[in-house]
Amino acid sequence: MADKKEQYEEENLTQVRSIIKQLNEDKPSTERRREVVVRADGTKVVRVTKKRKVMMSSVEKQHRSRKRFVYSLLGVFLMFAGLVAFLFFRMVTMSSGGYLSQGQAELQQRWGASSVLVEGAGIEGTSFHLANLVAEFPETSMLQRVEISGIEASLDLTSFFTRVLSGEELKIERVLIVLRDSACMKMPLQEGEPMWNFRRMDCKNFTVQFSRGKEAPVMLKDAHAYMYYPHEVKSSSVVMLDSGELCIKGWKTVNITEAKAHISTQGVEDFSLKGTTDIGKAIAEQRRTSIAIAGRIANGANFAGPYAVESDNMNLAAFTKGRFERIFSARTEAVSTGRISDRATVTFAFETDEPVFNGEFHLRNISMSFFPALAAITEHIEPAKRGMYNPLSLHRGHVLIETTEDTITLEIPEGAAEERDLVNVRGKMTLNSVNELSGEMSYGIPMLMARVEYSDGRPDPIFQQSGDWAVLTTRLKGMGNAPSDDMAEIEARASIARRERPARIPFHDINLDKLTERMEAGEDVGQLLQQPQFNSGSEVTPESPVKRNFNPFESADDPFAPSIPF
Repeated sequence: MADKKEQYEEENLTQVRSIIKQLNEDKPSTERRREVVVRADGTKVVRVTKKRKVMMSSVEKQHRSRKRFVYSLLGVFLMFAGLVAFLFFRMVTMSSGGYLSQGQAELQQRWGASSVLVEGAGIEGTSFHLANLVAEFPETSMLQRVEISGIEASLDLTSFFTRVLSGEELKIERVLIVLRDSACMKMPLQEGEPMWNFRRMDCKNFTVQFSRGKEAPVMLKDAHAYMYYPHEVKSSSVVMLDSGELCIKGWKTVNITEAKAHISTQGVEDFSLKGTTDIGKAIAEQRRTSIAIAGRIANGANFAGPYAVESDNMNLAAFTKGRFERIFSARTEAVSTGRISDRATVTFAFETDEPVFNGEFHLRNISMSFFPALAAITEHIEPAKRGMYNPLSLHRGHVLIETTEDTITLEIPEGAAEERDLVNVRGKMTLNSVNELSGEMSYGIPMLMARVEYSDGRPDPIFQQSGDWAVLTTRLKGMGNAPSDDMAEIEARASIARRERPARIPFHDINLDKLTERMEAGEDVGQLLQQPQFNSGSEVTPESPVKRNFNPFESADDPFAPSIPF
């Protein structure tokens, strides 16, 4: 009973407190405000002001709230009306001829142009259009002329506050940029606030050429260009192409499939371009003939290059001016999917009639012919396989091209054109300005091919041993379209050396598999070749030698010793 009584008293006390609190909130009271007042004589006193609070009913409170809402709504409406009036005023003033004339003069100053002509420009509501813009530049500029036509854009509201044309996208029908022939890269200075501020620009027909037009060393024409700013601060832009033609003087037209360039105040930071040439598809393999060019153009640099270059399925003659086509033919291999290397370069023809290519080119389907040395090598090759040696054929390799004003050199470094059990080629071929051929070539065949011809196990005198290869080295001479070498002199010296050697054993219908097995057991080459199971007994001639798959062998003390240990 005591607990229930205490609980009842607690509840009553809570209710009383609540009623008292409500009465205190609603009853009239006074508010006091104190402030310090300085009298004329400099003394300070505290002034107390009282304000009586009037108790309001709920109806009066609702009425006051409605009045506040109406006043707030009216204020917003007035602000909005003022904003609309301001925008209307700006639209009218920016649509006037005065604003456009001022923009034309400012554009001429910003670009450093000698003259700017604007036709068909206007702003209608939030739409901006310009029919034609032509800017001419002084001789000190790298630009000669800029032509822009068919400009259209939708403006956002910030354009009328800042008086700077702004929006999401600027569409352009055609752009032509003409550069001076002798100019170097010189980015224009951008001073002050920008005259327009669009996030991206799209151009249907983008052309860049030099003042010589079609006779210029290089020209980009009829490209679809797209430009955007990768960062909020518009200090750099990205230009992308997905069509168009790159016309190269004295060479092939490249049909652009993709291109990208980063442009800043320091020049073209880097660019890459890929495309196909006018060769189209190779008939045999249905492979596209493609090329890739990449590099950068810094402020003050010449537009000629050099730039990195790679290609795929293109005749090597395209990079050597066709000078070695009768001697050495091949097709290029592989265009990088990422950033291409600079092992091979191209320099455009500002000072020459054709572009100049230098560096390392990777090749496939390599073929060499028309050298007397190749005919001499076939005498030491199995008749059924001589077709692989004259002309000499390799699946893959690479060469180095060096072009100067008077000469062009094609070098095959050590190991660059080698196929195991077949051949090892190295050397250097040079053609001068009158197409005279010079240089040196070395052809290596597996040592076994030369050793099995003599019972003493030594190679034929035209060869020298170099590791696992029997190497024939010749000096080149003649003309590019009628190449020759000193094979006649080498044969003359070899014929004298053969007089002191055992009789040569020409091969025909030899069981190469059994011969290899017995040789691996360490038996003498000459004695094996005299046995009937290795020689069919048919009449043989020096013109019918044999080739087998290469098995390296040599004596540690004497590389030409008759014993052949394995």
